[in-house]
Amino acid sequence: MGIILFGATGLTGREILLQALENGHEVKAVVRNPELLKTKHAKLTIIMGDVLNAQAVEEAIAGSDVVISAIGTGTSFSKARKPTTLYSDGFRNIVTAMRKHKIKRFVALLSVGTIPDPNEALIHKIMIRPMLKGTYDDMRRAESFLAECVDIDWTGIRPLRLMNTPRTGKYRTGLDILPPKGVEISRADVAEFMLKQMYTNENLRRYLTIAY
Repeated sequence: MGIILFGATGLTGREILLQALENGHEVKAVVRNPELLKTKHAKLTIIMGDVLNAQAVEEAIAGSDVVISAIGTGTSFSKARKPTTLYSDGFRNIVTAMRKHKIKRFVALLSVGTIPDPNEALIHKIMIRPMLKGTYDDMRRAESFLAECVDIDWTGIRPLRLMNTPRTGKYRTGLDILPPKGVEISRADVAEFMLKQMYTNENLRRYLTIAY
């Protein structure tokens, strides 16, 4: 299957890239700085581009079967607090290109914290949410946009605390809100779960949470 991946140089994006190649997929990785992507593979094509550049997205996406977004504002709280349009404008550019090239499947990495969640840890609600205000505000705009895209087979993935730990293959998922007492998840398990969505229509136009 031909995958186009946005955000391949991020910590979770790299996990998605490695597992996709491991599973035998052809992958096009769209990155702003190709020098940051050290992975070499016969089935990997690295494309220099920016998700905020509509023309670059349209050109890169042609010929793909599935679009995966792992774009993000990085791990810096100072950046995540500031206003951004990365998700809302990026998703709009992706969907516009998908429609032009008649691509239906879109799997997007988002986050817990965009909606009220009774299972969300108190420390995340009172401390982390304010620190990521700019990112969460724009994720909400992106989610509102996706909700209107009834012609696109999208799935949004909402993890909570992302860890740089090995893949376990054992995790819990929920619809919209976290599984009870879910507090963290490895990036590797998130990557596995996102790639699994390519093979099922069960979760079309849904937001799924994931945690241990």
